[in-house]
Amino acid sequence: MERRPIFKNIHPVYEVQPGLLRLGELVGTAVELDDPNGSIEQMIRMMDGTRTGADLHQALLADYPELTRAEVEGALEALHELGFLYDQCLEEQVTLTAEERARYKGNLNLFAHYANFSQSPGMIQERLKNAKVTVLGMGAFGSSLLFQLAGLGVGQVRIVDFDTVEMSNLNRQMLFSEPDLGRLKIDVAKEFMARFNSTMQIETVELEIRSSADVERVIAGSDLVIQAADQPFFILMQWVNKAVVKHNIPLVGGGIQLSGGTMYAVLPGRSGCMDCMLLRRTDEAEDYPEIVERFLQSRYIPPNSATAPTLMQITSHIGMEALRILTGIGEVLTAGKLMHYDFMTWQQEVMTDFERDEDRCPTCGQGDPNHPVFRIAQNSDFSGRPVVPR
Repeated sequence: MERRPIFKNIHPVYEVQPGLLRLGELVGTAVELDDPNGSIEQMIRMMDGTRTGADLHQALLADYPELTRAEVEGALEALHELGFLYDQCLEEQVTLTAEERARYKGNLNLFAHYANFSQSPGMIQERLKNAKVTVLGMGAFGSSLLFQLAGLGVGQVRIVDFDTVEMSNLNRQMLFSEPDLGRLKIDVAKEFMARFNSTMQIETVELEIRSSADVERVIAGSDLVIQAADQPFFILMQWVNKAVVKHNIPLVGGGIQLSGGTMYAVLPGRSGCMDCMLLRRTDEAEDYPEIVERFLQSRYIPPNSATAPTLMQITSHIGMEALRILTGIGEVLTAGKLMHYDFMTWQQEVMTDFERDEDRCPTCGQGDPNHPVFRIAQNSDFSGRPVVPR
């Protein structure tokens, strides 16, 4: 099927001065083109997705009889290379309903920026519609990210938690309200989503995670796992990491520590995993395993310091990573990295950069599982601690 190019309506087209045409306003996208006879502007105005290249040529001949088909095709290719076109034929093959197009209009406008002759905006939205995401924990992180997934249009979400709504949750966990006190968070979240986005399929799992096998069971069939719980500290991260690597499912997650937040992503087979990160941290500090073990022995659980603004800052970054993973529209910035975000200065830095360590990592490689940093998780004094969602 011959393509029918459409000029992206997210970009303005206007004359800066006679014979000089400006396309777009975005830094890195906007360009100025010489258009002395107005043929480029007229061709752009005709590119509404109803005409092929041949049709455009025929239509332009009325005013520009000297214009060749090769010149039209060359102009189309140049505009495509500049990022201004996609193929309407592809968009018409998308299964989005009229209601979905209305609901996700803002999404589709964003996705138009990434569209081209190989993918249309609707194709990107359709990937979200067909995606299945598992969220481990329905506390502050989990409930905030569930809300974002609903806005993105993710079709299926499984939420895992065992906790109930408490008064202290209500400073940041916006899916819950005072009448929900004492109720299971997963039940309240499902009811909220039924009102907010009735097309999203929500599956609830009431479970306190106590092993990697528990994680494996609840993430089965997922396209992405979001780790939104952090207890038992250190141990849960290893359980989740082992499960996602085994089943080749991408992972994103993060946390908050007073005035800063962290975020990370694991792309099995493409980036380092969280156990590669532990090896890297041990390389940087020989006594790292001993420090972690002593911290766990102290049984200290830091008091929650998350506020609504700080939570939204860090979960928005994690949500964008989820979007990039599920749609493929950009580089996953935290893959193989533990990033720190300062809430007061907005500065970001890489705390630990970990490449895949196939020789030493027992999870994504052939390493020794008895390395001191991995033996910590085998200590039964620690592994039975309850999971407390953030």
